[in-house]
Amino acid sequence: MSKTIDTLVADMNKVINEGGGWDAIVSRECALGMESILNTRMSANRDEYKPALRLSNMGTPCTRKLWYNINEPHGGETLSASTKLKFLYGDIIEQLLISLAVAAGHKVEGLQDTLEAHGIKGHRDCVIDGITVDVKSASSYSFDKFRQGGLRDNDPFGYISQLSSYVYAGRTHEVESHPTLGAFLVMDKQHGHICLDMYDLNYEISQKEEQFEATKAAMASKEVPPRGFEDEPEGKSGNRKLGTYCGYCDRKAKCWPDLRTFLYGRGPVFLTEVQREPRETVKEVT
Repeated sequence: MSKTIDTLVADMNKVINEGGGWDAIVSRECALGMESILNTRMSANRDEYKPALRLSNMGTPCTRKLWYNINEPHGGETLSASTKLKFLYGDIIEQLLISLAVAAGHKVEGLQDTLEAHGIKGHRDCVIDGITVDVKSASSYSFDKFRQGGLRDNDPFGYISQLSSYVYAGRTHEVESHPTLGAFLVMDKQHGHICLDMYDLNYEISQKEEQFEATKAAMASKEVPPRGFEDEPEGKSGNRKLGTYCGYCDRKAKCWPDLRTFLYGRGPVFLTEVQREPRETVKEVT
């Protein structure tokens, strides 16, 4: 009797605890996947690609950021070595999760299949037990949102829109037997917890054609789109700062040329307006 995705996490944990199901074939496939990841991430030519609309960036919540990435691809901030290592580490975790799903006896298909919708291509992670799955690693804070099913109310990076694009583009593929369902398979990279966060994406899919065509038109325009987000209050100081999404954006200086960055104990805070200077112990960086 074939397994269903409902038992996926429990079955993966059983493999981790008992080792059953993990064999030489799974090890070999996992190693090959990691080899491909390392070759891609560590290659000297890894950044040499033509910017284009992809299914992965169709979930970008800010059309202006996407416009800059497509039309001015070399104008963003340079990623630090630590950030690049973090992305590499995340990719390796995701490959391990897929291998654990295979070892757990679940049907894993469509690995990195090329999909296309309205001329926009992309590669989904996989299909597990007939359901499109986006595999992710996350901080403990972000992991809690997946574990609690909270992305509907708090999805600053557009993960649901991204997942629904893969489900939409994969509807005609035989391996996808649930054309409106999609799931995130996520690991807390600090504590090692795993969860499955599943959604019925029927509403998002019904909006996809309109979304894709509008995004294509915006990218083809010579006019820079308006900012996707405005700044927000920084406590009761009268200062204003960038929100979470904008704080991670590599184009924030384009939107906010007078931005000032202060290093608090909780991390950097990007102030767009300073009515009261932070205390002297808080370092300002440029």
